[in-house]
Amino acid sequence: MTYMSEKREYCCRAFRDEDEEEVSQLVENVFVGFLEGRFWKWKYKLNPSFNPSLVMVAEKNGAIIGCNHWLLKKLKLAPSFEAKVILGADVAVDPEYRGKGIGTSLLRSLRSSEIMTKEQPSIAYSFVNPSLAKRFHTPAAGYIPAPDRTVLYFKILNWKKFAENANMLNKQIAAGKFKDRLSKFEVKVLFKIAGAPPLHFCMSEKGVTVSDGEEQNTDLTITGDLVTLQKIRAEKKRKWNLFKALFTMKLRIIGKPRKLLTFYRNFWILQEILSRKVT
Repeated sequence: MTYMSEKREYCCRAFRDEDEEEVSQLVENVFVGFLEGRFWKWKYKLNPSFNPSLVMVAEKNGAIIGCNHWLLKKLKLAPSFEAKVILGADVAVDPEYRGKGIGTSLLRSLRSSEIMTKEQPSIAYSFVNPSLAKRFHTPAAGYIPAPDRTVLYFKILNWKKFAENANMLNKQIAAGKFKDRLSKFEVKVLFKIAGAPPLHFCMSEKGVTVSDGEEQNTDLTITGDLVTLQKIRAEKKRKWNLFKALFTMKLRIIGKPRKLLTFYRNFWILQEILSRKVT
């Protein structure tokens, strides 16, 4: 793949073993502020997940004048859900050739390469110097800039903790604590809450079983968002807040009417689980 600038011709291609010395020297010369630039082997070559196909170099007249490194990663968002992502890092261009579009060309060439087509990561992301963002990374290389501000995230729901609370409730049921409130029933519910992985749980007179991930055999499907669920969980009048969320359609319950009535009659079980800490 060859890119033409106004006065210079250069090509962008995948890294080769014989490029190692030039690439490591270029990185050392460019990134003198971090470990004096002497981190190429540690960060890439000796990395167990290093893939030379994810390193692109820019070459002119047989000399390496730029390079772009990527690291393929897997983010486990839930026991049943794992996302493949790719992190772009350490774009280096020889100072003599900067401002000619070489960095953008490196980013574009990798995004359209065979390795990207083969791996098909869900997300490609990069952390850049804000002063370079407008002219270097967007929009030419196809990136979407994140808001330039600090964002605080609060985890308000934890399915693992939810399962632990359910197990505590099951022990109380087995000990006969709620025998006056239980009658023979069974309801299979799927929680599909935006911002959280799917959760399937089955309520019955024996207790609650919880499994992470979608299940096909469900009686009811509850859809909504974490904020609405948090309000229902946090307030004392949970049934009233449930009705209000359903009336305003912030929370939706889809399923068999008979099972919906059974779920309402035994909503106290869910209340018992949610009344404990699930953050």
